[in-house]
Amino acid sequence: MLLTRLTLVVAGGVTSVIVARALGPGDRGAYWVIVTIAATATAVGNLSVEKSQTTLWAQEDNRPAITANALWMGFAVGTVAAGATFAVLLSNAAMMPVADRSTLVWALAAVPVMMAIVYVNNVHILRARTGVVNRGSLTGAALQCSALTALGLLGHLTVEWVVIIWTVSAALNLLLLLPPLPAYRPRDRRLAGRTLSCGLRYHLGSVCHFLLLRLDVLLLNGMSTPTAVGVYSMAVTPAELLRAMTDAVVQITLPRQMESSQETAAAYTARTIRITAVLAAPSIVAFCSAGPFLVVTAVGPAFTGCVIPMLVLAPGVAAAAAARPAAAYLLRLNRPVPTSLMYGAALLVNLTLNILLIPRLGATGCALASTAAYTALAAAQVGWFARSAGVPLRQLGPGAAEVREIVRRLRAFLAAR
Repeated sequence: MLLTRLTLVVAGGVTSVIVARALGPGDRGAYWVIVTIAATATAVGNLSVEKSQTTLWAQEDNRPAITANALWMGFAVGTVAAGATFAVLLSNAAMMPVADRSTLVWALAAVPVMMAIVYVNNVHILRARTGVVNRGSLTGAALQCSALTALGLLGHLTVEWVVIIWTVSAALNLLLLLPPLPAYRPRDRRLAGRTLSCGLRYHLGSVCHFLLLRLDVLLLNGMSTPTAVGVYSMAVTPAELLRAMTDAVVQITLPRQMESSQETAAAYTARTIRITAVLAAPSIVAFCSAGPFLVVTAVGPAFTGCVIPMLVLAPGVAAAAAARPAAAYLLRLNRPVPTSLMYGAALLVNLTLNILLIPRLGATGCALASTAAYTALAAAQVGWFARSAGVPLRQLGPGAAEVREIVRRLRAFLAAR
């Protein structure tokens, strides 16, 4: 899983460079806003079904129906979310990110597909079938990267083509996730209702969490220019790619966090936090040391303004990555109201700081606001986990044992190859 994430990081970096060089800061910013709108529709409209899947998975009798419901619920909920988003944008012309509506239609067409990917991926992860998830992600990334490279070399890359390729790549990803599902999948509409009901209790927190990660882009677009968004996107993209690597550890450990006893899950989560922190530390150091130089060299001097925001984002990204296992463990406590309040408070910090800092500092203000909010949220998640699990905070600090374990496993993996 970690090697897959590393490959996706490289592929994402290549596509970011191609898009940035072909479109320039202004059109890159327009593309980033369109994709952010589609991603926001997916996050706001998904009703946190993946969280309720995880919560209900602990009861073994629910698992066949959860598997059966994943695909059709993804398409149904995603279609409603895409339609509602398009209606909102049509009702307010000032919110329309581009004059050509066809580009927006292509982006919103990806919403049902991405919704289904979220639900089906979660089922595969809960079944500990990470290889299926890896193949789908890699194939979709390979199509996106190769298509963008071909059009870039031919000089035909436009904002619309970038969005079309993004949507088609997501569709290919989904197609590869379907064959490994059980052939006989009895649907259970009653459990689907329970899944939606349970998810809605977590949804406010999920929406706040997503907006915490994306609101700065929309605020910067409204308070500044598409060019500023394009420059800021080059600071955000490497940070998100690094976060994707530590997500690999979280996905692998999720089944054991949900299926074992609470005491075992707590000990396992503490160990995972230590390992994730060890993985995050060198990644962030490398990111701060070489990232700015590599990004500016790759995309050109027009994006030089991304360097300072990129460095400012790094501490917040590291904190958020290290706290992800704790956030996963908190799901099994089934405390949606405190969870929502925690994410809502972090979002309020982010929103307030963005409004105060964007007029003065632009993209750097966005980065400062995000780092402050990410760090506060990570501290709250780790503190809640430590208190609920009865784990002293000193036991969450990584040490030589975690480094040796990672090295040992890496050597064993390479020897097996």
